[in-house]
Amino acid sequence: MATDDPALELQEEIFDTAEQETEDERPPLSVPEKDRKLVTHPYDFIVRSLHDQIKDGTLMLADKFQRRRVWDDTKASRLIESLLLNVPIPVCYFSEFDNSTYTVIDGQQRLTAIYRFLDNEFPLRGLRVRPDLNRKRFFELSDADRRLINSRSIRCIVLLKESHADIRFDVFERLNTGSVRLNAQELRNSMYRGALNDLLRDLSEFPSFQQARGVTAVDKRMQDCELVLRFFAFHFRLQKYKGYFSTFLDEYLKYGMSFTPSQIDEHRAEFVKTITGAHGVFGGNAFRRRSKKGDWEGGVNRALYDCVMLTFARIDLAELKGKETELADAMGRLCADREFSDSVTFATKDKSKLQTRLRKFREALVGLGVSTPELKVGV
Repeated sequence: MATDDPALELQEEIFDTAEQETEDERPPLSVPEKDRKLVTHPYDFIVRSLHDQIKDGTLMLADKFQRRRVWDDTKASRLIESLLLNVPIPVCYFSEFDNSTYTVIDGQQRLTAIYRFLDNEFPLRGLRVRPDLNRKRFFELSDADRRLINSRSIRCIVLLKESHADIRFDVFERLNTGSVRLNAQELRNSMYRGALNDLLRDLSEFPSFQQARGVTAVDKRMQDCELVLRFFAFHFRLQKYKGYFSTFLDEYLKYGMSFTPSQIDEHRAEFVKTITGAHGVFGGNAFRRRSKKGDWEGGVNRALYDCVMLTFARIDLAELKGKETELADAMGRLCADREFSDSVTFATKDKSKLQTRLRKFREALVGLGVSTPELKVGV
């Protein structure tokens, strides 16, 4: 399903604003003093070398073929102009993997812009000092300008593989101070590569998933991928959830780096079955709160997504056939219930709030005659 087309349409999805990131989502690091090491090495890579390393896969950007880039072509063009003018480029930071490949942990948008321009993917625009180059692609520049760009060097600091993994991730977060800060899922995407990470991107394009959320393209900030990961982590490790949400997702994606093909197939099948069922019941209103008047909210409520997906994954979906109207009405009653509403609105990542919304949703289904198992959080 996933494609490598760099022109793939992107959009930024609208979510219910109830769920906010909090400062206490990660526990203190418990790294023994003897292991608290960070080993780094500076390199001055010329632009041509960086382009070649991205091309051959030894230097990996945050998403395959920069599909979810954030910079537009005007901002990318200004960076190219800076290279031509010998304006200093900020330091880039890489992390080394065991196979001696690197992933970019700071400098993603800069390197994406350079890589795309050298591959003639966009013409320059909005240049002020060199307006003569506007509307020109790389191959249309003079030999002198092409040589100048290719020979420019950029200082890169590599966090070597000898560094402790948890310390590296902590440093990664500290370095995440650019004008377009990476969110939690973009950070994970750069650090925990593997078959599960690839599956998240693939499933983000699954038609029923997009239709249920009312979108027609992948989310440019990878929040759709986080929704898929959220389902997997809770579905397969619900009893291990202690309340540190970001760390919980980090650890599951890290765990998934070593998944076998059969494990990936199992994850794919579970998600496809469940999201197809949720979309079949609620259509484009899936994962939305409903008012007493019967109106559905526009944005996806991620806490509501949890209880629908986790519950639907464990029931016989055939029992829901013909009950679509009853389920919609039940959702309206649930959202009017103060305890349930609180569980999908405030401190939604708290373990007790997750338990509450799962319990209340189960009670609603049981009330409709649907056999629904009881789910326990963080037992």
